[in-house]
Amino acid sequence: MAHPDSEKPGFTLRAVLIAIGLSLFLLASSTYIAIKLGALPWPIVFSVIVSGGALKILNGSRKVNVHEVNVAQAGGSIGGLVAAGIAFTTPGIIFLNQSRGLEIAWPNPWLLGILTALAGLLGVLLSMPLKYTFIDREQLPYPAGTAGAELLKLGETGGRRLWLIVMVGAAAGVFALLRDVFFPAGFTLAALTAAGIYLTLYPMPLALAGGYILGPRASLSWLGGAAIGWMALIPTLIQTGLEFASAKSFAQNLGMGMVLGSGIGFLASYVLPRAGAIFAPIFKSRKRFARLLPLFSALGAAALLLSGVPLPAALLAVLGVWMMVAVAARMTGETNIDPLEQFGIFVGLAIAFIYQAASLELSMYASFMIVTFVSVACAIAGDAGHDYKSADIVGTRFFDVVKVDLIAVIFAGLAAPFVMETIRSGFGKELFTPAMPAPQAQLVAGSIFGFEYPRVFLAGFGIAFVLEILNTFLPERARNRVLIMPLGIGLFLGMGLAIPIALGSLVRAYIDKKHSHLYQTVLLIAAGVMGGEGIAGFSAGALTTVGLSFRSGAFSLAGLSGFICLIGLIFYLKKPGAVNRKG
Repeated sequence: MAHPDSEKPGFTLRAVLIAIGLSLFLLASSTYIAIKLGALPWPIVFSVIVSGGALKILNGSRKVNVHEVNVAQAGGSIGGLVAAGIAFTTPGIIFLNQSRGLEIAWPNPWLLGILTALAGLLGVLLSMPLKYTFIDREQLPYPAGTAGAELLKLGETGGRRLWLIVMVGAAAGVFALLRDVFFPAGFTLAALTAAGIYLTLYPMPLALAGGYILGPRASLSWLGGAAIGWMALIPTLIQTGLEFASAKSFAQNLGMGMVLGSGIGFLASYVLPRAGAIFAPIFKSRKRFARLLPLFSALGAAALLLSGVPLPAALLAVLGVWMMVAVAARMTGETNIDPLEQFGIFVGLAIAFIYQAASLELSMYASFMIVTFVSVACAIAGDAGHDYKSADIVGTRFFDVVKVDLIAVIFAGLAAPFVMETIRSGFGKELFTPAMPAPQAQLVAGSIFGFEYPRVFLAGFGIAFVLEILNTFLPERARNRVLIMPLGIGLFLGMGLAIPIALGSLVRAYIDKKHSHLYQTVLLIAAGVMGGEGIAGFSAGALTTVGLSFRSGAFSLAGLSGFICLIGLIFYLKKPGAVNRKG
């Protein structure tokens, strides 16, 4: 469906500059969110509003070109996906060094940046032939891309909505900074510990907003898993004489097994029946851009080699990317879910198995680099489909989106390791505590090193795998009443995050039922809260790396955020159009 302005170019210098700046902002905030929350909703709606608002400010009273907005948001959202690819994987090195007493080297940030950027470039290139099948021919929904296109078609991409995001984001930042100064460990209900129930509550706007975006099914499944593990299983194990630490590991190993089993079960039930349609576009493509694939595949293998991965493993990893990005694009198109770190684990474990069968040695460091490479490529390939869907609906030129994605992924990929280094330095003591659990990184680490209770992990894997397979045989109305993967995450993370996430989802259920016309407005508030808390938390960590105490940095940032909140409130309360009249 072509837009009446479809001949207007969207790929402009200012669209590219906005895309780069927004991508770096989302990279920083999303890396913090991914480690803090253990989930990262696609940032496309946030990106649409901020890109449109920036262009409206630059345009003054002139009409904004919707395709310029679409190009800027497409490149901007790339930063969030690069963040997921690296935050869900590489911190596992820190976890193993802390928990197992290992000495796995932390990757050189420049080499890791090159590796991440090349993985992202390969993901974009491999997603291009998939567009012709999944969007042009099969018309997969790509829900996030469709939602972004609807905003673009309505022209609701900036103005007061931008100032609403600024206002609530800054307010969330003030709250989060003061919370981390005065209540960094949350509130523990000590009266319940005698019964073996260890419940710590964290006042976290980020989790409330995440619950609203995730929706009731995923969020309440998350709460159900937390209740099973931390209100029933752990207390029962403690009553049998097990120490809390061991009972906690037991429950967490079970949860991690369910997360991975759910992902692999979904692959088996979803991918295998569609294998021909999924993989044919890549291997049968005759487009000109296909000539670049061998070059960037070779460059990706070279980057893995420079990063310490043996040549045979590097070549197998690139082959794994070719396979998994197709699966990621298809899954995202139909389900809006991209379990990117599990694609990386799948390829990493397959390569480790091949090496073991051939009596060859593959270091844990090399395995982490492989998992990171595959995960970033799958994250980008999944997100690119949303960009292509939005372009298809609005009429934005396909290659305008491709070009900005390629540019943005280079900047975000090169910057990602330095963002991670900032968080590693600024939050070293909080990492892998309930305050910053980074559950996906722990899953990656356990998959590479091994689990404290391997049989429990395998039991969880088997249960989830079977349930995912059985789910495909249920009638349509009975499917996915309980989502297995969020249930496993809840079992792993406990009640502290599950409660605010569930409360956020109840707000979503109420809005959907009683005030559906407010859905988009509350969605923007939720996106602003996540972005505000994310960037505030990251900035506080960044200040500690340059020698400022966390308390001093937090108070300084809280003051700045309060000022920004006031500015946002002033502009938000202005009459619509007042900003444009002043030009």
